[in-house]
Amino acid sequence: MEAYPTELTAAATFDAKRAVLSKRDMFRPLAVQRTEGLAGALSSKKVRAETPLLVLERGGAALTLLTSQMIFHHVAQGEWNGTPFLATF
Repeated sequence: MEAYPTELTAAATFDAKRAVLSKRDMFRPLAVQRTEGLAGALSSKKVRAETPLLVLERGGAALTLLTSQMIFHHVAQGEWNGTPFLATF
């Protein structure tokens, strides 16, 4: 079985001919300014149990984003437990 490389250079993974670059953003990032616990959002019916979610985990802590918002924005950014984060979808 052939081994997969553990490191790829940017040149090996990025094809500049396929890039679509413009001076204006196509999608405005979702600026996460405050969060609420998922249990509380479910109990207050802000989020339904069947709502599709994107769940991130870092250092044992979870951050949940609504898939419906990520479909529109494609990027979420903010601060999570005192550390900046960026999530793409």
